This record gives sequence, C-alpha cells and structure tokens, in this order.
Amino acid sequence: MALHAVDDVTDALSTTTAFLRKLTPVEWLKLALVAVLTGGVSSGFSGSGNVNTGDVGTVPDAGLPHGSLGDVLATVPLWAWALLGVALLLGVAFAVIGAALEFTFVDALVTGDVELRATLADHWGQGLRLFAFRFLLGTLVLGVFALAIAPVLLGLPVGALFLLLLPVGVILALCVAVVLGFTRAFVVPIMYREGVGVLAGWRHFWGVLRAHPKEYGVFFVANLVLTLVGGVAVAIVLFIALVPVVLVLGLVFGLPFVLAGAGGALAWTWLGAGLLLGLLTTLLLGGLVSAPVQAYLRYYALLLLGDTETSLDLIPERRAAARNDDADGDGGDAA
Repeated sequence: MALHAVDDVTDALSTTTAFLRKLTPVEWLKLALVAVLTGGVSSGFSGSGNVNTGDVGTVPDAGLPHGSLGDVLATVPLWAWALLGVALLLGVAFAVIGAALEFTFVDALVTGDVELRATLADHWGQGLRLFAFRFLLGTLVLGVFALAIAPVLLGLPVGALFLLLLPVGVILALCVAVVLGFTRAFVVPIMYREGVGVLAGWRHFWGVLRAHPKEYGVFFVANLVLTLVGGVAVAIVLFIALVPVVLVLGLVFGLPFVLAGAGGALAWTWLGAGLLLGLLTTLLLGGLVSAPVQAYLRYYALLLLGDTETSLDLIPERRAAARNDDADGDGGDAA
C-alpha cells in the first residue's frame, strides 16, 4: 500500500506551481517578506568588538573569580549594554511578528491570496502564544547548556555535572527542533483552522500522529532531505543573484569611500547607506528565492495532514486539482 507521505512529494510540487503562478507582483513581494520574517533567510544579532576601557570605569566583580566571566563583564561599557538591550528588543519584536506571520503564510496557501493586515489582526493572539511556546522551549535548551558551561565561564573546576548535562543538552536540543518543526508544519495549520492555542493544537495533532506513525516517520525523513536540498538550491541561486548586486554597490558606494580616503562623516555616511541598501536587497532576494521552497514544504505538510485526517484538510480543492493534473498527465503519456 502506497504511503501518502510518498505520493504527496510530487503532489506538493503541482500544488505549489499552481499557487505561485497566480500571484501578482505585489503578492510576490508580500510573500517574500513573510518568508524572510518566518525564517526564509537565517538572520540574527551577533556582537563583537574591541572594547576601549581607557576612559571607562570598572564595576566591582561581585565576588566572581578574577580572570573569569566576572572580569570580562566588568570591562563592558554602558553603551554596549544599551546596544545589546536594543538588539534583544528588536529580536523579540521580529520573533513575535514572525510567529504571527506563520498564520499569514498558511492563509495564503489555503486561499491563494497574500493578505498581511487582515491575517495579522485575526491571528495576533495565536502568534503571541506560538512565540511564547517557542520561547519556553528555547529557554529550556539554553538553560541546560548554561548549567553545563557555567563552571567553565566562572573559572570553577569542571565536574561530572558538565559531562552529564552537555550530552543531555544536545539530545534535548534535537528533540526541541523536531517538536518545533512539527509545530510549524502541522500544529499551526490546526490552530489556524480550529482557532485554538498551541497546546490544544498539539493535543489534536497528537492523536493523528499516534494513528499514523509510519506516515509521519516517512514525512520526517523526506522533509529533512527536501529541506536540505532546498536550502542548498536557495543558497546557490541567492549567491548568483547577489554577485551583480555586490559589484554595483561596491562601485557606487565602496569606491567613493576608498577614494575619499576612508575618512570623514560624509564618506562613512555614504558607505553606511550602501551597506544598509545591500542588507535590504539581500533580504528581499532571499525572500523571493526562498518563498517557493517554503511554500512547497508547507504544502507537503498540509497535503499529508489532510490525507491522514480528513477533518483537518485545509486544501481539498488544491489536492484534487493536483491529482487530476497528475492523472491527466499519466493518461496523456499512456496515450
């Protein structure tokens, strides 16, 4: 007996093609924005820098050992902490918006229309609950790793706690990654359809998962392979698309900066504008390139969800159309 998780691999391609073909240019841009904010392009905040402590006073080490994390933190100036705080706030804000836009993506796949304001207004509360769920699981993983490496950071002897918690943290991180992946693929559509929270969505999905373990086991493996292949394809296409962008921006913004002697407020402002434009262009191109891959992977999950539980079928017409196209194609080949 054929598995739905296998058949849906090709059905998802037909469904995605039909969906993308009907999008207007404006909807393509909206979908690219949604793809970026829901994880289409990996992004994050990282901090590094040379800290000048010549004019900055130190803070008491609060009893922490010298030469440990306490001494390092004591040399960090106030403006760096302020920048870190702003970065964290922006990260949380984008994470909340991204969680709400998960429902926008599902709505676009179901209805064929990419609506931002309406779907955000309708699913803002569910987005907050999804963010809280992700935050709690992420904090749990980080907490385990923090306990494991705390003795090293504090200059304390490394004991059995480190040796035990480190592998536990790795295993926990892998389990959380699987849970979050299934949450995005299946629980979010259930939340969208039923109007429930994350835990209620998981309770509903858990019954389906237990009834069809083989289907979702095959899905897990197939989705992992498809995600890796799609990620490589996106990276290659994005690299090719960015080559002319880098060359143009380098000539327009980088060359004048070098000719100006890399000095002066105007030169640095011009370079900063070029870097900002380059970042926005990269995000836009990344969204445009990754949106079809994300749509395909999400359609794959929606097709399997509907095949294994008809009451949770969000796209019956699209499934029927894809399979009719496949049947017509097979018939044409046979003829």
